[in-house]
Amino acid sequence: MQLNVEQRKLVQNKPGGHSLIKGVAGSGKTTVAVNRIPFLLENYCLDKDDRVLMVTYNKSLLNYIKYVYDKVQKDREYETISLFEIDNSKLDIKNIDALMYVYFREYCKENNLKLQIENKRAALNNIMLKAIVEVKKYFDDVKILEQGNLNFIFEEIAWIKACKYLYEEEYQNVDRLGRMANQFGDGPQKLQKNSRTRSAIFKVLQVYNHYMKEENKVDFYDMSLMALEQVKKRPLKKYTHIISDESQDLTRVQLEFIYSLCNNKDYSSVLFVADTAQSIYPQSWLVKGRSFTSVGFDIKGRSTSLAKNYRTTTQIAEAAYSLLEKDSNITEDENFVKPSLLDKQGLYPIFRMFDSKNKEANYVTGLICQLSKNYNYGDIAIIARTNEQIREFSTYLESSKLPYKLMTTQDGYEFGDDKVKILTMHAIKGLEFKVVIIIGLNSKAIPLKNMSVEDVDFFESRERKLLYVGMTRATERLYMTCDGNPSKFIADINSRFLKYDENTLIRNFYNLPIEQYVFKDKLKDLYSAEEKVRQWVIHELKETYKYPENLIDLEYQVNSFSKIGFVDIAVSIFNKNNRLPYIFIEIKRKGAGLTNCLEQLKSYMSTSATCMYGIATDGVDIIMINKDLEVIDDIPVFNPSMLPSSLEEYFYTDLKTNMKHNFMRDYSNKKEIILENERIVEPSELRALSVFNGIAAGDPILMNSLEEEEFFFPRQWLSSPSDKYYMVKVKGDSMINAGINDRDMVVIKQQNTANNYDIVAVDLDGNTTLKRFVRMGSTILLIPENPAYEPIPVNEGQLNILGVAVGVLSSN
Repeated sequence: MQLNVEQRKLVQNKPGGHSLIKGVAGSGKTTVAVNRIPFLLENYCLDKDDRVLMVTYNKSLLNYIKYVYDKVQKDREYETISLFEIDNSKLDIKNIDALMYVYFREYCKENNLKLQIENKRAALNNIMLKAIVEVKKYFDDVKILEQGNLNFIFEEIAWIKACKYLYEEEYQNVDRLGRMANQFGDGPQKLQKNSRTRSAIFKVLQVYNHYMKEENKVDFYDMSLMALEQVKKRPLKKYTHIISDESQDLTRVQLEFIYSLCNNKDYSSVLFVADTAQSIYPQSWLVKGRSFTSVGFDIKGRSTSLAKNYRTTTQIAEAAYSLLEKDSNITEDENFVKPSLLDKQGLYPIFRMFDSKNKEANYVTGLICQLSKNYNYGDIAIIARTNEQIREFSTYLESSKLPYKLMTTQDGYEFGDDKVKILTMHAIKGLEFKVVIIIGLNSKAIPLKNMSVEDVDFFESRERKLLYVGMTRATERLYMTCDGNPSKFIADINSRFLKYDENTLIRNFYNLPIEQYVFKDKLKDLYSAEEKVRQWVIHELKETYKYPENLIDLEYQVNSFSKIGFVDIAVSIFNKNNRLPYIFIEIKRKGAGLTNCLEQLKSYMSTSATCMYGIATDGVDIIMINKDLEVIDDIPVFNPSMLPSSLEEYFYTDLKTNMKHNFMRDYSNKKEIILENERIVEPSELRALSVFNGIAAGDPILMNSLEEEEFFFPRQWLSSPSDKYYMVKVKGDSMINAGINDRDMVVIKQQNTANNYDIVAVDLDGNTTLKRFVRMGSTILLIPENPAYEPIPVNEGQLNILGVAVGVLSSN
């Protein structure tokens, strides 16, 4: 496991006091933390009572840390020779909850209590409801004390305990930082400070605790408080060095618990590893200005940032960071680290919308089957916002016979089993997979709707971070789906980084502001739902496929089976400077379906001989077809050859040697001649030949004696460069069998004599013609190279030879 210079320096820093490593997702924070363990054991755990604790927030990350540490150990065996053997008996790698549970059991033992942790929500709700009913007798004017607000009150009390507000006075005066209501939509919008409502809630807490005690039960938060009380009084172990991963998620109680485990020596250390952009729990203490100092840790001047994302591809990292950029609550946090992107190129994230769960599931299961050709099932994770979503989706995997493991936040992640993992965004935190598929990104799923929150912006920031966490778990490929209206967060991801499909360049539908609409003067209804889709397609044609706006037409007229039709969008290209329709696009309003749309497109395409491609889209689905009406992955990107070109292509044939030369001439700069090998002929190597209009390759015609233009011609193709040459434009087809066609230009060597069978330019009584010269005694035959024409017999005195044809110049 290779460390870079920055990471190695952090690993080998001399310990002493408290410090913080802030790092973006994928920056190697955890890798640094784990690699620091053997460094500390080897160099700063020489006393008998010296110990190292690596503590993490959730169980799913615990096994990952152990896995990484095993790899570090093996790598060290090959890379280093140490004077001291590492004593792993001095190391504990623990989940914070499991560690606190040990002290909870000690607390019960010491106080002769037989308490059990009740973690079934139904049982806890029954006791809470009983407490609410009791308190209502004394606070009948407090509206919140209703059964409909049960979940709100439950979550509020959990927050009070996690923040260690043990007295009503504390709770009455505190800002409810990080607090949110529950997902069921009950509870008030505000709980005023020093209010009777807060008094009632705190009284419910006390009565609830009393009823729990009567049943010899505690909840998770009381267990934590008891563990903290016990560790302060009688710690079982003290640790010289503590490393805390995912520290941004810790509650106040958990942070104070860690502080109580410190064995203070001159070389003792506590290292916190955190990323505020991944702070996703409402009970987290380190939010909105709360610092480590508030719980006894002094990290002033000992904070380091890791900004480079080594985990994900550049494309995934850009998409994920663009999501955070839209939220100043996140980016303006003093502990926020702006990611620094590495050039790790890969595929763009894919986002797909579906109108039903079945269609979404069919896409995902089909995708997994396709991915399994290049990835192990164990490389793939499916994640969603809620436990309900992942449980429901697991039934689709079951029916598809795909190997999978449904994981909850209580599960430990097992390495080595070749199964697709399906888990929540919370549970995947700290893990990584080559492929991540995020399902159910609906408008009501994230951010959770019907939430009564005291600070809406703060709540949405945490939900935004949750999606960011999910996105940055993917190292190679990221797919996102929804079955209905997409989450508002999807629109906040820069559209440049989201694609519809891996094999197509087009990006997913996005709304353009009306001020960015084009062709406004041609639009019948500027505000229609269909126009939104059309403007998105036009924008993609211009921005992604690079087609110039002047090649795009709206309402392009076609004749379809004796009826006139109008294509929503037509893209044209130029061929031999003729403008021809190339792509037809039919549009429907978003989510309207493509059945009729696709049939209409095919009908229009069948009327055009030059239309090569078609697109049908409703902003949700996109179907692309070729001229044979077969479904394809993508349409061509624009290239300059599709425009009317200033480059003219020519073919020159030497009539004596039959040598052929291809070259191009820039019409805007006629002295620029480009040969087949792309060499531009130097001006000194060119000769200007006068071009005259009109020599007959048919019946003799009057040739214009005025020079029409100059043609700059490579000298090397002229047999006698010092002789005089000129060019004439051919009219007619009498010389086609000699390779001289109508509109060709013939290079003439100026002379007044000719040999038999030369092709000559002659003047017959003021008219000119181009024919083959054959002398038969005193008669000269001017013979055409086309059997449709008769030879022209003349006496020698009747003609004036203007020159002999030495070559033919044809244009493409």
